[in-house]
Amino acid sequence: MGMLESVLLGAYLKQAETMKQANPYDQYLNVNFTTASPARLVVMTYDAAIRSLKEARRGIRENDYQRRVRSFDLSVALIGELRKSLNKERGGEIADKLDALYQYFTRELLMANVTNDADRIEPIINIMVELRASWEKARQDLANA
Repeated sequence: MGMLESVLLGAYLKQAETMKQANPYDQYLNVNFTTASPARLVVMTYDAAIRSLKEARRGIRENDYQRRVRSFDLSVALIGELRKSLNKERGGEIADKLDALYQYFTRELLMANVTNDADRIEPIINIMVELRASWEKARQDLANA
């Protein structure tokens, strides 16, 4: 299991623990992480990041300090993994722009956490949803090629 897969699996398990929900699909998801294509892993990372960002927003709005801290930590870690997965040699300008965007996300998340401002998270979620859709389309296009 590679680094990205380990982080994703850890993120999933941490999130499931955070939400205190038993998930009957743990074994399936473990297999899914270890056998997924690189493009699928990116989509899965976006999925986990979006869920975590929503939990962080909820933690702020509900004054749930534990949820907020765990979700912010997880969100920053997942965005960090997305940054690490960029191949700047092959990705060129697109990879550079994504790197700058991920850095912006990280700064905004830190500011949202410090200022306790859930509204700062919303634009990040919206952009992440759009990026996730683009990656999913590219993944499907590759699979159909």
